[in-house]
Amino acid sequence: MMRDCPKCGSSQIEEGYQLDKGHGETHVGAFIRGKPDKRWYGYKVAKQDRLEITQYRCKRCGYLENYAK
Repeated sequence: MMRDCPKCGSSQIEEGYQLDKGHGETHVGAFIRGKPDKRWYGYKVAKQDRLEITQYRCKRCGYLENYAK
């Protein structure tokens, strides 16, 4: 968890996430290790290569910082 905003120094930080939407599905945004493997149906992604992204937002200045866990 971020303690203070690296831009303005405020301690008013909130945790959140970004949604990825697809054909009738909704997922938490993710960082995928390696190079894209495009197939005719989309991209092939191994579960072990997918890391969910957590975002932190400064309530004072609006700065966003992302972390892949």
